[in-house]
Amino acid sequence: MTKKTKIVIIILLIMLFFIGFIPIWAFFIEPNLLISRKIEIKDPALKGIRVAYLSDLHICQDGKDYALNMVKKVNEQKPDIILLGGDYIVVQIYKNKSMKADEIIKILAGLKAKHGVFMIFGNHESRPKTTKLIIQSIKDTNIKLLQNANTKLQIADKSVYLVGIGDYSNNSHNINKAFNGVDSTPVIVFTHSPDIFPYIPDYVNMTFAGHTHGGQVYIPFYGPLEKPTHLLGKYIKGLYAEGSKKMFVSSGIGNSHYKIRLFNIPEIIIADFK
Repeated sequence: MTKKTKIVIIILLIMLFFIGFIPIWAFFIEPNLLISRKIEIKDPALKGIRVAYLSDLHICQDGKDYALNMVKKVNEQKPDIILLGGDYIVVQIYKNKSMKADEIIKILAGLKAKHGVFMIFGNHESRPKTTKLIIQSIKDTNIKLLQNANTKLQIADKSVYLVGIGDYSNNSHNINKAFNGVDSTPVIVFTHSPDIFPYIPDYVNMTFAGHTHGGQVYIPFYGPLEKPTHLLGKYIKGLYAEGSKKMFVSSGIGNSHYKIRLFNIPEIIIADFK
């Protein structure tokens, strides 16, 4: 066997390995991983504040242990506030079913933050029956619904407005209502779909969004296989800046349609303002 033939065989074996390994990783390994992704955002007006943002949980019937581990990971980061960006249930996923909304809330009630846990709804919570059940379920918990609403928080020596906006993708957003009474800065916004970003007021310091799952399957040098936004993938994942505004889009935690992830590890966002 010549040296050239050996090299060709080695290359073919490596290619066969990756062709066989990638589906195993994408369907059985990566979707079950979970990382705390720490990001630093330069903003003197919010300096010293730590925010945890969780989006697109999509908790299935067999996902209790995974969800409990998520809660544990978030609490270990000791955030000042926890923001829940919607899609707690999953409407459709192959060979599985969503955990009931009230059972999900029981798990999320274990989240702890110094200045509160806040939630809005995603497009998977668009059914009135689901939203009603969630509203009833959070009554005796530390979770506060901030759907198209705001609240003023005193975090250390800072007065911060927190604004929750409904999902743009299913037309449940109401920016005017959400900002009603907001008369000072700094302002933190959290929402579901990132497509609302162009309509966020310029004076907002930071916006957090999800919805996209980062495409679930993200191909290096190409991008996501699916672009689940009205703006055809303008905002997929990571940090975006337009003028004075900034937004971070999370790849989310769960999956919809199919339990698959590739180059898109499920993530909890831990944002530290510097």
